[in-house]
Amino acid sequence: MKVFGAPSFALEGKELTVELKENATTDDLLRTIQVKDPSYLYVVREGIRLNGSSKLNDGDEILVVPPIAGG
Repeated sequence: MKVFGAPSFALEGKELTVELKENATTDDLLRTIQVKDPSYLYVVREGIRLNGSSKLNDGDEILVVPPIAGG
């Protein structure tokens, strides 16, 4: 599992490999990397936003980012 930048928990610009149990979910991932407040983060796989109960697969590349606003 690869997790890319998330400024909210000091991983900005870093890549991280995470070992999870079989049938792990997005919530399991966020608990493993100890996110303080995951409620506002987007977890994305292959361009699709996942919810907390989404199952993760071995080798998934996951992007964890805060929502971005602008104008």
